[in-house]
Parts: sequence; structure tokens; C-alpha cells
Amino acid sequence: MKQVIPEVVSRLSLDYLGLTEKELRDVIEPIVSGIVESRKTKPSIESLVKRIVNGKQMLYKALAAKLLERDRLEPHQVEFIVSNAPDIAGRAAPKLYKDIAEQGLDYLLDTLRYLWQRYGRPTRIRCPYCGFYSVTPDLTCMVCGRVVEEKDLKESIGFRRLLESASKVMDRSLLEEIARAGFVVYDGEIHPPSLRQRIPEGVVLYLSREERELLKRLAREKEL
Repeated sequence: MKQVIPEVVSRLSLDYLGLTEKELRDVIEPIVSGIVESRKTKPSIESLVKRIVNGKQMLYKALAAKLLERDRLEPHQVEFIVSNAPDIAGRAAPKLYKDIAEQGLDYLLDTLRYLWQRYGRPTRIRCPYCGFYSVTPDLTCMVCGRVVEEKDLKESIGFRRLLESASKVMDRSLLEEIARAGFVVYDGEIHPPSLRQRIPEGVVLYLSREERELLKRLAREKEL
């Protein structure tokens, strides 16, 4: 093992990651054990190194997971995880976002947003602060951790415009229901209060006086 680790690190140029000898051993030993157990004869050092290098994606994922055990990551470590372990990066978006925000690594955000959508736990509601689809029904963002203000969410989605668009496809009774209840359920689209139980990921957005008056007016226009 003492010969395998430095050879793998050298061939894959992994020195820059700054992992300790123990961390590298924790990652590489299980991979070596798996290779040895799958062989009928004991493989040579060169054979082991080649197998690990040829299957480097497995190693990269294991290294990414090990790096994520740290409280804080350096910029090059964040880049490595995002670039070489996309599924792990997607699931770890909340932790990686913190490091990216603190260190000004904004050029990684678009990629991380995509990976969150593909491998994370995306919701249907985009956070107006960090841009991830990660807002939960209690208006908390799973990625940046902020509690989203209703007024900020309304502004980001063009709430008044959405109300006007929804009024074109809703009948008068639904518009009156919303105006009477004083809120809608939003999951990327506007829904009346009566559908709240069917849309568990939706958030409740309360109407201002002006918004309620708008709906009442639009409902009356349905009569014409």
C-alpha cells in the first residue's frame, strides 16, 4: 500500500488536493482491497496502480466524499468536486454553495445549480437569493439556508402577472375563492386554496389588499 498510494497520486496529479496521507489511505485502501479480492492471484503493484488509474472516476468520487468531511474547503478542492464528482456535488450543493459564496467562486454557481437539479433534491420553487430551485413549503431555502420573504418571492416570479394569467384560465368561482381566502398555493403555477392538500410542495402566498381587489375585478369581468 505504501508504494501504491504515492504512485497513484503522482500519475493522477492529485498532490494539489492537499489530502493527508491518512485521508489518502482511507480512500485508496478499500479500492485496493476490492481489486485484490476480485483476483485469483495477487496483483503486482503496477497492476494495482493501472487498475486504479484506469478507473479514476471511482477514485475521484471517493476523494470528493472524503474532502466533503472537512468543515471548510479550499477553492481548488471545490473545483475538483464540482468537476470530477457531479453526482456527489449535486447532493452536497448546500455545503458547496457556502464555500462558493464565502470565497467568491461565482463561476461555479451555474454548474452547481445544474447538478442540484439533476442529482440533488430540487423543489419547484426558485430561491430569489441564491437562484437554486430549493425553496420548501415553509419558505426556507435548502441551499443558502435563508428564509424567503414573501415579497421577494412575489417580485422574483412576477406575482401580479401570474395572477392575471391564471385568471384567464380559471372560472369565476375559483377567482372568488382565492379572493375570499386571501391566499394562493404556488408551485411554479398559481392554484386555488382548495387544492392545497394535493400540492404538498407548494408554498402559500398571501394576497395584499391590492391583489385581492385585482382578483375581484377580474372575477366580475368574467360576467361580461
